[in-house]
Amino acid sequence: MAALDFGMALARGMLPTSEKAQKDLLNLAGGRNIFKSEDWWNKAVDKQIKEGYRTVESQNKEFLMPTGEYKAGTKQTSTSYGRTMFGQFYPISGQFGQPYVPSYSPIFGYGGGVEARTSTSYIAPEGAVFTVDPKTKEKQYTSRFYDVYGSKREDFTAGELSDITASAKRGAEQAKRIAAESKATRKKRGTGGVLAKARIEGEGPATGLPALGEGGLGITGSILGGGIKL
Repeated sequence: MAALDFGMALARGMLPTSEKAQKDLLNLAGGRNIFKSEDWWNKAVDKQIKEGYRTVESQNKEFLMPTGEYKAGTKQTSTSYGRTMFGQFYPISGQFGQPYVPSYSPIFGYGGGVEARTSTSYIAPEGAVFTVDPKTKEKQYTSRFYDVYGSKREDFTAGELSDITASAKRGAEQAKRIAAESKATRKKRGTGGVLAKARIEGEGPATGLPALGEGGLGITGSILGGGIKL
């Protein structure tokens, strides 16, 4: 059974056209250039059709390591309270250096025009690759974001299911056509060469070559004026 990466499976019509479903499959496979068997792709799509495809729950950041691989960082969230004046947010600090926590009402929200803002930061794993900014002297890490999938799944729409059926049909027809062309090519190669041009004993010569089993290799020479046939 052939091993296919994401692009090859997509070209064969084995994958759904939904972008979200494709991202789910990419995450399951481990990337675009990871090869999986045809059976693996088929089972993954079958599960999506039966149970729905996974949806993105959040994002995280991963950092480049000296080995060339990326490793997930530690995600931290913090909430600050303040007021927005003239388009600028001004945090409010609590007493004795403690965070300010205003009273909250389910109906009126935070009192006194106070609003809450949540910020997210990521701590690089130990040993991550970094450079130092010559001006700020801060560490600059090589990083990238990636999607984090949860347990929630989303069903295909009727239109998406119809596209999957049509795509699978086109893929099957394409595979059948490729197999037929490959078989024809092998058959053509098997009928070429010197053996194909040599006539069968008893038949008339078609190419000027002797029939199989007649006349040796067709190389002649002379010894003391006498012809010999090899």
